[in-house]
Amino acid sequence: MRSVGIILLFVGVIGACHPRPIEDMILADVALKAAQKVKAEVLAPDTYRRAENLYLRAKKDFTEGYYESAKKFAHEARQIAEQAEYQSVAKQTELKGGFVEPESAPSFSAPIPEEEANP
Repeated sequence: MRSVGIILLFVGVIGACHPRPIEDMILADVALKAAQKVKAEVLAPDTYRRAENLYLRAKKDFTEGYYESAKKFAHEARQIAEQAEYQSVAKQTELKGGFVEPESAPSFSAPIPEEEANP
C-alpha cells in the first residue's frame, strides 16, 4: 500500500512539472507594447484588438494552469501584434507621403549618362 502512495506522489509531481510558457507570454506582451508605441490601436485597430484579445485569453489560461493553451494563444497574439505594428508603420509612411516597398525584390534603375542629364 505504501508503494502505491509513493507512485501516486511521483506521478503527481511529474504532472505538476509541466513547463510554464513564461517566455511566450513575455514575447507577446512586448509585441503588444511595440504595436502600441506606433499607435496600432488607432491605425490598425482590428488587428490590434485581435492580438490584445488573444493575449488576454493567454493570460487567463496561464493563471488557470492551462499552459499548453496559454502558449498557443500567446504565440498567436505575438504574431498578430507584429502584424498590427507593421500595418501601423505602413499607414504612417503612407500618410507622410512616402511609399511602402512591396515585399518583392527591389528594382534598380540604370544611371542616366552625364550627356543626357546635362544637354
